Amino acid sequence: MDFSAPETADDFAQSVIATICHASVTAGVGRRTFERCMRALEFGSTSRMAFRHPAKASAIDQIWSEREQLFHNYTVSPDKLRFLSTLPGIGPVTKHALARRLGLHAEMSRKAVA
Repeated sequence: MDFSAPETADDFAQSVIATICHASVTAGVGRRTFERCMRALEFGSTSRMAFRHPAKASAIDQIWSEREQLFHNYTVSPDKLRFLSTLPGIGPVTKHALARRLGLHAEMSRKAVA
């Protein structure tokens, strides 16, 4: 998965979903769970078909269904890291993993050096 700023709502949602799928599991398990979730979502089904954790599956379904609005809110947010913590399924630890996945840490480092 690419670790750079998302260009579309789908890119953004997939980054959030991947972060949720990778939380507290090995990289291989996270990758397989993400692939199954995306397959289910692309077929118009719920991620619950691929992810047995009900709260995380619900968060993933919400992120996918609201991806356009969430992406818009993210792009206009003056404090993107803080915004990430408002997303369903994203907690205090996973918001930093998501920030790295979205390229925010690299962006913040470049701003600090400039």
